[in-house]
Amino acid sequence: MPLPADRSLPAHRALPLRLRRVLAHAPEATALTFEDRAFPWAYLGRAVGDLDRLLAAAGSPDAHRVGIVLRNRPGPLAALVATVATGREVVVLSPFHGDVALAQDIAALAPQIVVADAEDWARAGIADAVERIAAVAVEAGEGERPLTARPAPWPPSPRPAERGDVAVLMQTSGTTGRPKRVELTYAKLTAAFEASGTPVASDEVRLRAHPSIVWTSLVHIGGLYFVLANVAAGLRTALMERFDVQQWADLVRSTKPRRIRLAPAALRMVLQSDLPADLFDGVESVSSGTAPLPPADAERFTERFGVPVLSVYGATEFAGAIVGWDLLLHREWGKEKRGSVGRPFRGVAVRIVDPATGEPLPDNAVGILEASGAQLPGDSWVRTTDLASVDEDGFLYIHGRADDAINRGGFTIVPTVIEDALRAHPAVRDASAVGVPDKRLGEVPVAAVTMRGGELCPDAEQLRSWLAERLARYHLPTEIKVVDELPRTPSMKVSRPDVQALFAPARRTSA
Repeated sequence: MPLPADRSLPAHRALPLRLRRVLAHAPEATALTFEDRAFPWAYLGRAVGDLDRLLAAAGSPDAHRVGIVLRNRPGPLAALVATVATGREVVVLSPFHGDVALAQDIAALAPQIVVADAEDWARAGIADAVERIAAVAVEAGEGERPLTARPAPWPPSPRPAERGDVAVLMQTSGTTGRPKRVELTYAKLTAAFEASGTPVASDEVRLRAHPSIVWTSLVHIGGLYFVLANVAAGLRTALMERFDVQQWADLVRSTKPRRIRLAPAALRMVLQSDLPADLFDGVESVSSGTAPLPPADAERFTERFGVPVLSVYGATEFAGAIVGWDLLLHREWGKEKRGSVGRPFRGVAVRIVDPATGEPLPDNAVGILEASGAQLPGDSWVRTTDLASVDEDGFLYIHGRADDAINRGGFTIVPTVIEDALRAHPAVRDASAVGVPDKRLGEVPVAAVTMRGGELCPDAEQLRSWLAERLARYHLPTEIKVVDELPRTPSMKVSRPDVQALFAPARRTSA
Protein backbone atom coordinates (compact mmCIF):
# COMPACT_ATOMS: atom_id res chain seq x y z
CA MET A 1 0.00 0.00 0.00
CA PRO A 2 1.49 3.40 -0.96
CA LEU A 3 2.34 5.73 1.85
CA PRO A 4 0.19 8.85 2.09
CA ALA A 5 1.45 12.22 0.92
CA ASP A 6 1.18 15.03 3.42
CA ARG A 7 3.18 18.18 2.81
CA SER A 8 1.96 19.67 6.09
CA LEU A 9 3.65 17.06 8.27
CA PRO A 10 6.04 18.39 10.93
CA ALA A 11 9.74 17.69 10.34
CA HIS A 12 9.96 14.92 12.92
CA ARG A 13 7.41 12.99 10.87
CA ALA A 14 8.16 14.24 7.34
CA LEU A 15 11.74 12.95 7.17
CA PRO A 16 10.94 9.45 8.53
CA LEU A 17 7.99 9.22 6.14
CA ARG A 18 10.18 10.23 3.21
CA LEU A 19 12.77 7.56 4.04
CA ARG A 20 10.15 4.83 4.40
CA ARG A 21 8.50 5.89 1.15
CA VAL A 22 11.81 5.50 -0.72
CA LEU A 23 12.57 2.15 0.95
CA ALA A 24 9.19 0.80 -0.18
CA HIS A 25 9.31 2.12 -3.76
CA ALA A 26 11.34 -0.63 -5.46
CA PRO A 27 12.44 -3.09 -2.74
CA GLU A 28 14.55 -5.33 -4.98
CA ALA A 29 16.53 -2.52 -6.65
CA THR A 30 20.08 -1.98 -5.38
CA ALA A 31 20.34 0.57 -2.58
CA LEU A 32 23.84 -0.10 -1.29
CA THR A 33 27.08 -1.69 -2.41
CA PHE A 34 29.98 -2.64 -0.14
CA GLU A 35 33.11 -4.36 -1.36
CA ASP A 36 31.81 -7.07 -3.72
CA ARG A 37 28.25 -7.24 -2.37
CA ALA A 38 25.03 -5.47 -3.33
CA PHE A 39 22.15 -4.84 -0.93
CA PRO A 40 18.59 -4.02 -2.06
CA TRP A 41 16.34 -1.34 -0.64
CA ALA A 42 14.53 -4.22 1.07
CA TYR A 43 17.65 -4.79 3.22
CA LEU A 44 17.27 -1.29 4.67
CA GLY A 45 13.51 -1.75 4.89
CA ARG A 46 13.96 -4.96 6.91
CA ALA A 47 16.14 -3.03 9.36
CA VAL A 48 13.18 -0.73 10.06
CA GLY A 49 11.00 -3.74 10.90
CA ASP A 50 13.81 -5.38 12.87
CA LEU A 51 14.25 -2.36 15.14
CA ASP A 52 10.55 -2.18 15.98
CA ARG A 53 10.32 -5.96 16.47
CA LEU A 54 13.38 -6.22 18.74
CA LEU A 55 12.23 -3.40 20.98
CA ALA A 56 8.74 -4.89 21.28
CA ALA A 57 10.24 -8.29 22.14
CA ALA A 58 12.39 -6.63 24.83
CA GLY A 59 9.30 -5.03 26.35
CA SER A 60 10.49 -1.54 25.39
CA PRO A 61 8.52 -0.56 22.26
CA ASP A 62 8.70 3.14 23.16
CA ALA A 63 12.51 3.23 23.61
CA HIS A 64 13.89 5.78 21.17
CA ARG A 65 17.54 6.67 22.00
CA VAL A 66 19.58 4.34 19.80
CA GLY A 67 23.35 4.30 20.32
CA ILE A 68 25.07 3.02 17.16
CA VAL A 69 28.77 2.21 16.85
CA LEU A 70 28.94 3.64 13.36
CA ARG A 71 31.46 1.73 11.33
CA ASN A 72 31.26 2.22 7.56
CA ARG A 73 29.66 -1.17 7.08
CA PRO A 74 26.21 -2.20 5.84
CA GLY A 75 24.82 -3.26 9.25
CA PRO A 76 25.53 -0.02 11.14
CA LEU A 77 24.41 1.99 8.09
CA ALA A 78 21.12 0.06 8.06
CA ALA A 79 20.69 0.76 11.78
CA LEU A 80 21.24 4.48 11.14
CA VAL A 81 18.61 4.57 8.39
CA ALA A 82 16.16 2.51 10.46
CA THR A 83 16.52 4.76 13.50
CA VAL A 84 15.73 7.91 11.53
CA ALA A 85 13.03 6.21 9.46
CA THR A 86 11.21 5.34 12.70
CA GLY A 87 11.57 8.85 14.13
CA ARG A 88 13.99 7.84 16.87
CA GLU A 89 17.20 9.50 18.05
CA VAL A 90 20.62 8.35 16.84
CA VAL A 91 23.31 8.56 19.52
CA VAL A 92 26.56 8.49 17.55
CA LEU A 93 29.21 6.18 19.06
CA SER A 94 32.66 6.19 17.49
CA PRO A 95 34.43 2.93 16.62
CA PHE A 96 37.68 4.91 16.59
CA HIS A 97 37.62 5.40 20.37
CA GLY A 98 39.72 3.04 22.42
CA ASP A 99 37.85 0.36 24.36
CA VAL A 100 37.86 2.36 27.60
CA ALA A 101 36.74 5.59 25.92
CA LEU A 102 33.94 3.85 24.01
CA ALA A 103 32.69 2.14 27.17
CA GLN A 104 32.77 5.49 29.00
CA ASP A 105 30.79 7.11 26.18
CA ILE A 106 28.13 4.39 26.35
CA ALA A 107 27.82 4.71 30.13
CA ALA A 108 27.72 8.53 30.09
CA LEU A 109 25.26 8.91 27.21
CA ALA A 110 23.07 5.99 28.37
CA PRO A 111 21.26 5.17 25.11
CA GLN A 112 18.27 2.87 25.57
CA ILE A 113 19.40 0.62 22.72
CA VAL A 114 23.01 -0.12 21.69
CA VAL A 115 23.72 -1.37 18.17
CA ALA A 116 27.15 -2.61 17.11
CA ASP A 117 28.58 -5.21 14.80
CA ALA A 118 30.20 -8.40 16.10
CA GLU A 119 33.70 -6.88 16.09
CA ASP A 120 32.71 -4.09 18.43
CA TRP A 121 30.61 -6.30 20.70
CA ALA A 122 33.77 -8.38 21.21
CA ARG A 123 35.78 -5.40 22.46
CA ALA A 124 36.79 -5.33 26.13
CA GLY A 125 34.34 -3.57 28.43
CA ILE A 126 31.65 -2.80 25.85
CA ALA A 127 29.11 -5.42 26.95
CA ASP A 128 29.78 -4.48 30.58
CA ALA A 129 29.00 -0.84 29.84
CA VAL A 130 25.76 -1.79 28.10
CA GLU A 131 24.80 -4.02 31.02
CA ARG A 132 25.38 -1.15 33.48
CA ILE A 133 22.77 0.95 31.69
CA ALA A 134 20.50 -2.08 31.10
CA ALA A 135 20.11 -1.21 27.43
CA VAL A 136 18.66 -3.43 24.72
CA ALA A 137 21.59 -5.10 22.93
CA VAL A 138 21.37 -5.36 19.13
CA GLU A 139 23.89 -6.76 16.65
CA ALA A 140 24.18 -5.29 13.17
CA GLY A 141 25.15 -7.57 10.30
CA GLU A 142 24.99 -8.22 6.58
CA GLY A 143 22.65 -11.22 6.57
CA GLU A 144 18.98 -11.54 5.73
CA ARG A 145 18.13 -9.76 9.00
CA PRO A 146 20.26 -6.62 9.30
CA LEU A 147 19.52 -6.27 13.05
CA THR A 148 19.29 -9.19 15.47
CA ALA A 149 19.10 -9.53 19.25
CA ARG A 150 22.51 -9.79 20.87
CA PRO A 151 22.53 -12.57 23.50
CA ALA A 152 22.90 -10.83 26.85
CA PRO A 153 22.83 -12.10 30.45
CA TRP A 154 21.00 -9.02 31.71
CA PRO A 155 17.28 -8.29 31.41
CA PRO A 156 16.94 -5.08 29.36
CA SER A 157 15.39 -2.27 31.33
CA PRO A 158 16.24 0.96 29.50
CA ARG A 159 16.18 4.15 31.50
CA PRO A 160 13.23 6.43 30.72
CA ALA A 161 14.15 9.27 28.35
CA GLU A 162 12.09 12.22 27.24
CA ARG A 163 11.17 12.04 23.57
CA GLY A 164 11.99 15.23 21.71
CA ASP A 165 12.81 16.42 18.20
CA VAL A 166 16.47 15.30 18.21
CA ALA A 167 17.31 13.15 15.20
CA VAL A 168 21.05 12.76 15.83
CA LEU A 169 23.17 13.36 18.90
CA MET A 170 26.28 14.04 16.87
CA GLN A 171 29.87 14.48 17.88
CA THR A 172 32.16 17.09 16.36
CA SER A 173 35.37 15.95 14.70
CA GLY A 174 37.60 17.23 17.50
CA THR A 175 40.11 19.09 15.32
CA THR A 176 40.58 21.85 17.89
CA GLY A 177 40.03 19.91 21.11
CA ARG A 178 38.03 17.06 22.66
CA PRO A 179 34.91 16.26 20.61
CA LYS A 180 31.68 17.70 21.95
CA ARG A 181 28.08 16.65 21.44
CA VAL A 182 25.72 18.51 19.14
CA GLU A 183 21.96 17.97 18.87
CA LEU A 184 20.74 17.87 15.27
CA THR A 185 16.96 18.03 15.28
CA TYR A 186 14.63 16.64 12.63
CA ALA A 187 13.76 20.23 11.72
CA LYS A 188 17.43 21.17 11.22
CA LEU A 189 18.22 18.07 9.17
CA THR A 190 15.14 18.58 7.02
CA ALA A 191 16.09 22.23 6.40
CA ALA A 192 19.63 21.17 5.47
CA PHE A 193 18.39 18.57 2.99
CA GLU A 194 15.87 20.94 1.41
CA ALA A 195 18.46 23.75 1.15
CA SER A 196 20.76 21.50 -0.87
CA GLY A 197 17.96 20.28 -3.14
CA THR A 198 17.28 16.91 -1.50
CA PRO A 199 13.51 16.38 -1.34
CA VAL A 200 11.83 15.67 1.99
CA ALA A 201 8.30 17.04 1.60
CA SER A 202 7.85 15.56 -1.88
CA ASP A 203 5.76 12.41 -2.28
CA GLU A 204 7.39 11.63 -5.65
CA VAL A 205 10.06 8.92 -5.61
CA ARG A 206 12.50 8.44 -8.46
CA LEU A 207 15.51 6.17 -8.07
CA ARG A 208 18.70 7.60 -9.57
CA ALA A 209 20.88 5.70 -12.01
CA HIS A 210 24.21 7.08 -10.80
CA PRO A 211 25.53 6.21 -7.32
CA SER A 212 27.08 8.33 -4.60
CA ILE A 213 30.40 7.13 -3.20
CA VAL A 214 30.59 7.55 0.58
CA TRP A 215 33.97 6.97 2.24
CA THR A 216 33.86 9.64 4.95
CA SER A 217 33.27 8.07 8.37
CA LEU A 218 29.62 7.84 9.40
CA VAL A 219 30.58 9.35 12.77
CA HIS A 220 31.36 12.55 10.86
CA ILE A 221 28.64 14.83 9.51
CA GLY A 222 30.07 14.42 6.00
CA GLY A 223 29.36 10.68 6.09
CA LEU A 224 26.15 10.56 8.10
CA TYR A 225 24.54 13.46 6.22
CA PHE A 226 25.09 11.96 2.78
CA VAL A 227 23.94 8.46 3.71
CA LEU A 228 20.61 9.88 4.86
CA ALA A 229 20.45 12.35 1.95
CA ASN A 230 21.11 9.52 -0.51
CA VAL A 231 18.16 7.54 0.84
CA ALA A 232 15.89 10.58 0.78
CA ALA A 233 16.89 11.25 -2.83
CA GLY A 234 16.61 7.63 -3.98
CA LEU A 235 20.33 7.54 -4.69
CA ARG A 236 22.37 4.35 -4.45
CA THR A 237 25.26 4.48 -1.95
CA ALA A 238 28.62 2.92 -2.80
CA LEU A 239 30.08 2.53 0.70
CA MET A 240 33.78 2.34 1.52
CA GLU A 241 35.08 1.49 4.97
CA ARG A 242 37.96 3.94 4.60
CA PHE A 243 39.58 6.01 1.87
CA ASP A 244 42.14 4.17 -0.24
CA VAL A 245 43.15 5.83 -3.51
CA GLN A 246 43.27 2.68 -5.63
CA GLN A 247 40.10 1.14 -4.20
CA TRP A 248 38.32 4.46 -4.59
CA ALA A 249 39.52 4.75 -8.21
CA ASP A 250 38.29 1.22 -8.95
CA LEU A 251 34.90 2.21 -7.55
CA VAL A 252 34.78 5.39 -9.65
CA ARG A 253 35.63 3.35 -12.73
CA SER A 254 33.00 0.66 -12.06
CA THR A 255 30.12 2.84 -10.83
CA LYS A 256 30.63 5.97 -12.98
CA PRO A 257 29.27 8.62 -10.56
CA ARG A 258 28.41 12.06 -11.91
CA ARG A 259 29.44 13.90 -8.77
CA ILE A 260 32.28 13.07 -6.42
CA ARG A 261 33.17 14.32 -2.96
CA LEU A 262 36.82 14.58 -1.89
CA ALA A 263 37.98 16.26 1.30
CA PRO A 264 41.16 18.31 0.74
CA ALA A 265 43.44 15.59 2.15
CA ALA A 266 41.88 12.95 -0.12
CA LEU A 267 41.96 15.31 -3.09
CA ARG A 268 45.71 15.82 -2.59
CA MET A 269 46.19 12.04 -2.37
CA VAL A 270 44.47 11.67 -5.74
CA LEU A 271 46.63 14.48 -7.14
CA GLN A 272 49.79 12.73 -5.95
CA SER A 273 48.76 9.40 -7.48
CA ASP A 274 49.38 8.15 -11.01
CA LEU A 275 45.66 7.88 -11.82
CA PRO A 276 44.82 8.62 -15.48
CA ALA A 277 42.66 11.59 -16.45
CA ASP A 278 40.12 9.37 -18.22
CA LEU A 279 39.11 7.98 -14.81
CA PHE A 280 36.91 11.06 -14.54
CA ASP A 281 35.11 10.64 -17.84
CA GLY A 282 31.47 11.45 -17.13
CA VAL A 283 32.20 13.14 -13.78
CA GLU A 284 30.63 16.61 -13.75
CA SER A 285 32.18 18.01 -10.58
CA VAL A 286 34.16 17.31 -7.44
CA SER A 287 32.85 18.78 -4.19
CA SER A 288 35.35 19.50 -1.42
CA GLY A 289 34.65 20.46 2.17
CA THR A 290 35.39 19.65 5.86
CA ALA A 291 38.67 21.62 5.75
CA PRO A 292 40.17 24.57 3.81
CA LEU A 293 41.22 23.76 0.26
CA PRO A 294 44.05 25.92 -1.16
CA PRO A 295 42.98 27.35 -4.55
CA ALA A 296 46.20 26.08 -6.12
CA ASP A 297 45.24 22.48 -5.28
CA ALA A 298 41.81 22.92 -6.85
CA GLU A 299 43.38 24.43 -9.98
CA ARG A 300 45.95 21.64 -10.29
CA PHE A 301 43.19 19.06 -9.98
CA THR A 302 41.10 20.70 -12.70
CA GLU A 303 44.10 21.12 -15.01
CA ARG A 304 45.07 17.47 -14.65
CA PHE A 305 41.67 15.76 -14.63
CA GLY A 306 39.45 18.28 -16.42
CA VAL A 307 36.85 18.40 -13.63
CA PRO A 308 35.85 21.58 -11.72
CA VAL A 309 36.32 21.51 -7.95
CA LEU A 310 33.43 23.07 -6.02
CA SER A 311 34.24 24.11 -2.46
CA VAL A 312 31.61 24.04 0.27
CA TYR A 313 31.60 25.40 3.80
CA GLY A 314 29.71 24.01 6.76
CA ALA A 315 29.96 22.52 10.23
CA THR A 316 28.56 19.70 12.31
CA GLU A 317 26.50 22.23 14.27
CA PHE A 318 24.92 23.41 11.01
CA ALA A 319 23.77 19.90 10.01
CA GLY A 320 26.06 20.11 6.98
CA ALA A 321 27.05 22.74 4.43
CA ILE A 322 25.55 26.24 4.38
CA VAL A 323 27.70 27.89 1.67
CA GLY A 324 29.06 26.53 -1.57
CA TRP A 325 29.43 26.55 -5.33
CA ASP A 326 27.31 24.85 -7.96
CA LEU A 327 28.27 24.34 -11.60
CA LEU A 328 26.34 27.34 -12.95
CA LEU A 329 27.86 29.65 -10.35
CA HIS A 330 31.32 28.26 -11.02
CA ARG A 331 31.05 28.78 -14.76
CA GLU A 332 30.07 32.42 -14.27
CA TRP A 333 32.29 33.43 -11.35
CA GLY A 334 34.89 30.71 -10.77
CA LYS A 335 37.96 32.54 -12.09
CA GLU A 336 36.96 35.95 -10.77
CA LYS A 337 36.24 34.68 -7.25
CA ARG A 338 39.32 32.47 -6.81
CA GLY A 339 39.62 31.19 -3.24
CA SER A 340 35.97 31.76 -2.31
CA VAL A 341 33.91 28.93 -0.80
CA GLY A 342 30.87 30.18 -2.72
CA ARG A 343 27.58 31.83 -1.85
CA PRO A 344 25.11 30.97 0.94
CA PHE A 345 22.58 28.24 0.16
CA ARG A 346 18.88 28.95 -0.08
CA GLY A 347 17.49 30.03 3.29
CA VAL A 348 20.92 30.85 4.78
CA ALA A 349 22.31 34.32 5.50
CA VAL A 350 25.88 35.22 6.51
CA ARG A 351 27.56 38.35 7.82
CA ILE A 352 30.95 39.44 9.15
CA VAL A 353 31.22 41.12 12.55
CA ASP A 354 33.90 42.81 14.60
CA PRO A 355 35.22 40.20 17.08
CA ALA A 356 35.26 42.71 19.95
CA THR A 357 32.04 44.68 19.43
CA GLY A 358 29.90 42.29 17.39
CA GLU A 359 29.06 45.12 14.99
CA PRO A 360 28.62 44.14 11.33
CA LEU A 361 31.59 44.98 9.10
CA PRO A 362 31.52 46.29 5.51
CA ASP A 363 32.20 44.31 2.34
CA ASN A 364 35.67 42.73 2.11
CA ALA A 365 36.55 43.41 5.76
CA VAL A 366 37.93 40.44 7.70
CA GLY A 367 36.17 39.55 10.93
CA ILE A 368 34.21 36.77 12.60
CA LEU A 369 31.67 34.90 10.48
CA GLU A 370 28.08 34.71 11.71
CA ALA A 371 25.26 32.81 10.02
CA SER A 372 21.53 32.33 10.37
CA GLY A 373 18.98 29.99 8.84
CA ALA A 374 16.55 27.20 9.54
CA GLN A 375 19.24 24.50 9.69
CA LEU A 376 21.40 26.40 12.20
CA PRO A 377 21.00 26.23 15.98
CA GLY A 378 18.90 28.91 17.67
CA ASP A 379 16.68 31.54 16.14
CA SER A 380 19.23 34.31 15.62
CA TRP A 381 22.75 34.84 14.32
CA VAL A 382 25.16 32.02 15.22
CA ARG A 383 28.76 33.06 15.75
CA THR A 384 31.42 30.76 14.30
CA THR A 385 35.11 30.61 15.16
CA ASP A 386 36.11 31.38 11.56
CA LEU A 387 37.81 34.51 10.28
CA ALA A 388 36.09 35.45 7.03
CA SER A 389 35.05 38.18 4.62
CA VAL A 390 32.16 38.64 2.22
CA ASP A 391 32.65 40.63 -0.97
CA GLU A 392 30.23 42.97 -2.71
CA ASP A 393 28.79 40.09 -4.77
CA GLY A 394 27.97 37.95 -1.74
CA PHE A 395 30.87 35.47 -2.04
CA LEU A 396 32.34 34.16 1.21
CA TYR A 397 36.09 33.82 1.83
CA ILE A 398 37.50 31.93 4.84
CA HIS A 399 40.79 33.29 6.24
CA GLY A 400 41.39 30.80 9.04
CA ARG A 401 39.98 30.03 12.46
CA ALA A 402 39.90 32.68 15.14
CA ASP A 403 40.44 30.09 17.85
CA ASP A 404 43.45 28.65 16.01
CA ALA A 405 45.11 32.05 15.84
CA ILE A 406 48.50 32.17 17.59
CA ASN A 407 49.25 35.20 19.76
CA ARG A 408 53.03 35.60 19.73
CA GLY A 409 53.86 38.40 22.13
CA GLY A 410 50.95 40.50 20.83
CA PHE A 411 51.38 39.55 17.16
CA THR A 412 48.43 37.53 15.85
CA ILE A 413 49.35 34.69 13.49
CA VAL A 414 46.79 32.75 11.43
CA PRO A 415 48.25 29.23 11.01
CA THR A 416 47.09 28.96 7.39
CA VAL A 417 49.57 31.70 6.44
CA ILE A 418 52.45 29.45 7.55
CA GLU A 419 50.84 26.32 6.12
CA ASP A 420 50.26 27.86 2.69
CA ALA A 421 53.88 29.06 2.54
CA LEU A 422 55.18 25.61 3.45
CA ARG A 423 52.92 23.88 0.91
CA ALA A 424 54.29 26.19 -1.76
CA HIS A 425 57.68 24.47 -1.41
CA PRO A 426 57.95 21.91 -4.24
CA ALA A 427 59.08 19.15 -1.86
CA VAL A 428 56.34 19.65 0.76
CA ARG A 429 53.25 17.49 0.49
CA ASP A 430 51.25 18.88 3.42
CA ALA A 431 51.75 21.04 6.52
CA SER A 432 50.10 21.95 9.80
CA ALA A 433 51.07 24.90 12.00
CA VAL A 434 49.96 25.18 15.62
CA GLY A 435 50.68 27.30 18.65
CA VAL A 436 52.48 25.96 21.73
CA PRO A 437 53.05 27.69 25.10
CA ASP A 438 56.14 29.87 25.55
CA LYS A 439 57.28 31.38 28.85
CA ARG A 440 58.38 34.69 27.31
CA LEU A 441 55.97 35.31 24.48
CA GLY A 442 52.96 33.39 25.70
CA GLU A 443 52.72 31.33 22.53
CA VAL A 444 54.92 30.55 19.53
CA PRO A 445 54.22 28.76 16.23
CA VAL A 446 55.60 25.33 15.36
CA ALA A 447 54.94 23.26 12.26
CA ALA A 448 54.84 19.63 11.13
CA VAL A 449 55.28 18.76 7.46
CA THR A 450 55.13 15.72 5.24
CA MET A 451 57.37 15.49 2.20
CA ARG A 452 56.94 14.27 -1.35
CA GLY A 453 60.38 12.60 -1.17
CA GLY A 454 63.17 12.67 -3.71
CA GLU A 455 66.81 13.65 -3.73
CA LEU A 456 66.20 17.35 -3.06
CA CYS A 457 64.18 16.82 0.13
CA PRO A 458 65.03 19.73 2.44
CA ASP A 459 65.63 19.51 6.17
CA ALA A 460 63.91 21.64 8.81
CA GLU A 461 66.47 24.44 8.67
CA GLN A 462 66.19 24.69 4.90
CA LEU A 463 62.42 24.92 5.23
CA ARG A 464 62.81 27.68 7.82
CA SER A 465 65.05 29.57 5.40
CA TRP A 466 62.37 29.13 2.73
CA LEU A 467 59.81 30.66 5.08
CA ALA A 468 62.15 33.50 6.09
CA GLU A 469 62.10 34.67 2.49
CA ARG A 470 58.33 34.69 2.35
CA LEU A 471 56.94 35.55 5.79
CA ALA A 472 57.28 38.18 8.46
CA ARG A 473 59.81 37.21 11.12
CA TYR A 474 57.19 36.70 13.81
CA HIS A 475 55.48 34.11 11.58
CA LEU A 476 58.54 31.86 11.52
CA PRO A 477 58.04 28.57 13.42
CA THR A 478 60.45 28.02 16.28
CA GLU A 479 60.56 24.34 15.28
CA ILE A 480 59.68 22.36 12.17
CA LYS A 481 59.27 18.59 12.29
CA VAL A 482 59.31 16.37 9.23
CA VAL A 483 56.89 13.46 9.83
CA ASP A 484 55.71 10.51 7.77
CA GLU A 485 52.04 11.47 8.10
CA LEU A 486 50.14 14.27 9.81
CA PRO A 487 47.85 12.99 12.58
CA ARG A 488 44.24 13.08 11.45
CA THR A 489 40.72 12.59 12.79
CA PRO A 490 38.43 9.88 11.31
CA SER A 491 37.09 12.52 8.89
CA MET A 492 40.69 13.06 7.64
CA LYS A 493 41.01 16.55 9.07
CA VAL A 494 44.37 17.31 10.61
CA SER A 495 44.09 16.89 14.40
CA ARG A 496 45.66 20.03 15.83
CA PRO A 497 45.87 18.67 19.40
CA ASP A 498 47.83 15.69 18.09
CA VAL A 499 50.13 17.95 16.07
CA GLN A 500 50.79 19.95 19.24
CA ALA A 501 51.62 16.72 21.05
CA LEU A 502 54.48 16.13 18.59
CA PHE A 503 56.41 18.99 20.17
CA ALA A 504 57.87 18.23 23.60
CA PRO A 505 57.49 21.13 26.10
CA ALA A 506 61.18 20.99 26.96
CA ARG A 507 62.09 22.12 23.45
CA ARG A 508 59.81 25.12 23.33
CA THR A 509 61.92 28.24 23.41
CA SER A 510 61.10 31.67 22.09
CA ALA A 511 62.98 33.06 19.11
